[in-house]
Amino acid sequence: MISLQKKWIVPILMVGLFLLGGLAVNQQSCSAEIVEGVALYNGDVQKARELALRDAMRTMLESKVGLYVHSSSEVDMGVLVTDRIVARSTGYVQIREVLSEGVEGDVYVVRVDLDANDTNIETKYRDDVAKAMAAALEPRAANVAVVDYGIDGRIRRDERAVNIVGQYLNEMGIQLVEHEGVAQLLTYSPTPYPAELRRLARSDGDNEANSVLAGTMREVDVTRDKSGYYKGVVEASFSLVGIQNGYANTYMEQFVGLGRTAEEALFAAKREAAAKATEHLARAALKTMQFENRGGDYNLNTTVEIHGLWDRANQSSMINNLLEGAKCRITRAGFAPNGAYKMKLIATGWENLYELSQEIIRGAGLNGIRLAPLESTTKIILQVQ
Repeated sequence: MISLQKKWIVPILMVGLFLLGGLAVNQQSCSAEIVEGVALYNGDVQKARELALRDAMRTMLESKVGLYVHSSSEVDMGVLVTDRIVARSTGYVQIREVLSEGVEGDVYVVRVDLDANDTNIETKYRDDVAKAMAAALEPRAANVAVVDYGIDGRIRRDERAVNIVGQYLNEMGIQLVEHEGVAQLLTYSPTPYPAELRRLARSDGDNEANSVLAGTMREVDVTRDKSGYYKGVVEASFSLVGIQNGYANTYMEQFVGLGRTAEEALFAAKREAAAKATEHLARAALKTMQFENRGGDYNLNTTVEIHGLWDRANQSSMINNLLEGAKCRITRAGFAPNGAYKMKLIATGWENLYELSQEIIRGAGLNGIRLAPLESTTKIILQVQ
């Protein structure tokens, strides 16, 4: 391991209020706090600094989101909402000043003066809870089970990980259905064959799920760093298997979490493992299975989001006409609270999202609207330039 000496970087006073993401916060109901953030340091100062700042934002946001949580299931909904806000940041959190930052042992530590927009955070939480409830009504369902293999030798179900997995699945329109048989299988077979998972799910006559998501998380190590923080290492192994078809995909990776206690460090690693594994597997499956072949034509079920339209009535009407001309049937459309024009549609004859997005960009350009695509694997997101 590289020998690291403690070093401190001159605190950076932000010019005005710098927003991680680049836009100013809507001044509604805001609050300021001094928060500490940490990240593993592997020689890349810029990356460690960015991750530590995000950790500070996460810490503040978790305290804010916690104000709206009223049940155990909502605790893990809060984890998902916090992840989304940290990923986007715009309109939720401002970095007023970095008070101190530096490397301590193998950990990069920052102390930051943050401003949080309480109104926007509460609105985001309420909206996402409503979306998760609506998604739970969708017909797609997955049997889910997650089991921990502890350093102490104990094998136990991880209900918090199951809840986190469930929230990410709900966001993608997949309902969680816990499965007793799968959980029991994982307690003695950490990496079961797809055929075993499929057989268990099929043997349950009342099972309405069409897939199984099974995961194990093995606690590898937990140590205390020179910085005083604990580092927890977890090895995650997840599988997503189709029940009525031959689809199968696996995800295996090791995760490291930081915390003030050994338990917090291990949970941080498990939280990231559950989120990353679910997103990777579910998005890959949706990308594969979002096509339905009816009468020889491919029907692509997707969502289109367009950000930045300034003439809502005329431009949304133009977009609707453009899509209908491209053999797309719009099943629902409207403007979201963030101003984006969102449409759910079924596109006939289109084999992938890229080709459809390029047709929208081309058609909008002919009508005087320049659009640029934003990264997404499960829907089309476009931004007015």
